[in-house]
Amino acid sequence: MPRLELTEHELIVHLSKWEALAALHPSLRIPLSQVRGATEDSGFGWMSMGWRMPGTHLPFVIAAGTFLKGGDRQFVYTRRKRNTIVIELAGNEWTRLVIGVKDAHAETARINAAVARTRQRH
Repeated sequence: MPRLELTEHELIVHLSKWEALAALHPSLRIPLSQVRGATEDSGFGWMSMGWRMPGTHLPFVIAAGTFLKGGDRQFVYTRRKRNTIVIELAGNEWTRLVIGVKDAHAETARINAAVARTRQRH
């Protein structure tokens, strides 16, 4: 499962060697100034991701990599039985990050608090 790290200026999505291989992409570093917010998405639909380009997709098992839908480019890494969060971005190569986590409520609260602190400083 990807590990999310928040620094004063960045959101870092750490991928293990195997996760990076499945996603065909290394870990991600996103400036917090480009993070609009995070939401829990318990209704995440496997079919709503769009076209896989490149990555791994075994329906209802794993979705990892870049997915294109309606002109949006999203990075996805989630597995069956994971709670999914959606992190909306602005001014980045990705429109959103869709990440499977253990505790969606805690992760979204942590990300949204970091985004709020970043906005207060600017």
